[in-house]
Amino acid sequence: MLPQAVCLRTLRRLKRSMNTSRRRDQQKCASSPILRVARTEFGIGRMGLQSWSRPSREVGRVSVRPRVALRASRYQGRLRMDPYTARSPRSRRDRISVAAAVALGAGLLLGGGGWALIANGDECARDEASLVVKADPAIAPAASALAAREGSGRCAAVRVVAESSADTAAAISAGRNVPDVWIPDSELWLDLARGGPSGRTVLGRSASVAVSPLLFAYPPDEGAPDDRTWAGLLAALPDGTDADRSEAGNDLVVRVPDPARTASGMASLLALQDSIGQGQGFTSLKRFAATLRTIETLDPDEDPRAALSDPAEGASGQVAVVSEQQATRWPPGRPGTVYPASGTPALDFPFTVTTADLAGQRRADDLLRRFRSPSGVAELNRRGLRGSRTKAAGGALSTPLPRILPLASPGAASRIQQTWRSFKQEINVLALVDPSGPAGTAMTGAAWRDAIRPGGTRLDAMLVSLNRGLNLVGDDSEFGLWTTSGEAHRPYRPVAGIGGLGGRTRTTGTTHRLVLEQRLNAIRPRRARDGAIYESVVAAYQEMKRRYDGDQINVVLVLTAMGADGRPPAQFGKALERLRRQVDPARPIVFVVVGFGSGLDPGLKQLTGAVQGQSFQIRNPEGIEELFRNSDLMRVCSPPQC
Repeated sequence: MLPQAVCLRTLRRLKRSMNTSRRRDQQKCASSPILRVARTEFGIGRMGLQSWSRPSREVGRVSVRPRVALRASRYQGRLRMDPYTARSPRSRRDRISVAAAVALGAGLLLGGGGWALIANGDECARDEASLVVKADPAIAPAASALAAREGSGRCAAVRVVAESSADTAAAISAGRNVPDVWIPDSELWLDLARGGPSGRTVLGRSASVAVSPLLFAYPPDEGAPDDRTWAGLLAALPDGTDADRSEAGNDLVVRVPDPARTASGMASLLALQDSIGQGQGFTSLKRFAATLRTIETLDPDEDPRAALSDPAEGASGQVAVVSEQQATRWPPGRPGTVYPASGTPALDFPFTVTTADLAGQRRADDLLRRFRSPSGVAELNRRGLRGSRTKAAGGALSTPLPRILPLASPGAASRIQQTWRSFKQEINVLALVDPSGPAGTAMTGAAWRDAIRPGGTRLDAMLVSLNRGLNLVGDDSEFGLWTTSGEAHRPYRPVAGIGGLGGRTRTTGTTHRLVLEQRLNAIRPRRARDGAIYESVVAAYQEMKRRYDGDQINVVLVLTAMGADGRPPAQFGKALERLRRQVDPARPIVFVVVGFGSGLDPGLKQLTGAVQGQSFQIRNPEGIEELFRNSDLMRVCSPPQC
């Protein structure tokens, strides 16, 4: 940067040299391209020199404020000059070239130094001269380079801030530090940010500006996976059984970026879930739960090459999911990479405008056009990204773009993150046992002969199954027990309050687990008034919502013998409406109904659907035992997914 005194002397000389009596020289000076640069940088307009100041140190912002008045006025077609500083014509002509050259150099200094500047030479108000863009670190360098290029001539300085998409999404959702433009690496972050009160209102239109598909990376000495699809990757994962992994052929170690912090990780889980199928049956839930339990994660700052270089003990091979941009930075074949054959998710870098200011929106549109221009696409390619409207590029991006799987549906990101977080949590269960009606009838089937006493009832099957399930739940989990009741004033009867299974009671000093087992064995078949089961379900849901713990998986578990031939009573409609009003997306309750006998009551099915729960039909003693053994099913079955 030139010293201010030098610049001021230069401007004075330029002013005096312009004051010439030769009309022809004046016209030449006025049309000089160098002088136009001086006008732009120093404010020399039709009315003469304006005041100037040093630019702010804040990147992307220029202020023009009066510091030293260098006045020049129009008088009879000429600029007025100071008679005491007159110079000869030759001296003036020599000095104008020197001054203009210095002005040009100063102008380059003003426009450089990391500034992203678009200016038209008019004085820019300080509050109108900055467009704040927060961009994911994967695209921030390209955004900074494009913002620094000359725009359409409007006064607009663009300041690009590199920030992780996860941090920006959390801030926008809470209404903190909202930028004018946000460029996350995936639309999945927009979905998460819109879940907050601020995100729903400030996030406006968006358009993809770059693409980076996900691919599989593997150690160079192992070779690519045999089945190069997401379904093939899933088939090579352990299935959650106790079978030997190598004999079953599903001993592959799969590493994905952390789904809690990266869009690549979220998209990987969505692709694996999609390859299982969209159904929510027992088999699909069990398979996806096993998948989540067996995959390994990569930290956001962890190099996948280092993870792949370590041999995976007890496994035939390993695969890491990475973005194409990451792979372009590696030497060819180290590690090896392959594009999924049947399609793959991609990071789509949505250019999202959040500012409501019309001038800011116009500046944002100008930046968006630069992203989509040929030079903008070339800049993205240099950073390992494809343009959003191009299929292939040169160099490391010469492979045609694979088919992109559209997995970023509304709510998908929040569901998959909620499911992923739930695998680190204990469960908080309120079990509701219905001993009325068909519960007193005999439980038939050879599978139950060794589990319950001869002539045992469906209620016996419920209690045996629930006892077995309790033995598989850790002491840190919490459990409570209710039954339906025939009492007129209350449709349910609390048997044991919700408490930690390993905690001890104040009166006897025994564990809460032992208390539950004793009181379970004391339950007997009894009559209940019509509609008691439906009203009890609503009450249990309300109780769990009241005791909601965000650090646990909150579950209402209903065990009943009511068959498919029953008809809901008149009170059912009111119970259904009350239950619907209890649903709160901010406090998700897992709702599971387990039926013993033939079919499941239609009314309970409707209640299950109202809270997006799940129902199972138990046909042997191992059914509910496996449900508890794989308590992950309750985790992947969190509403609104189920």
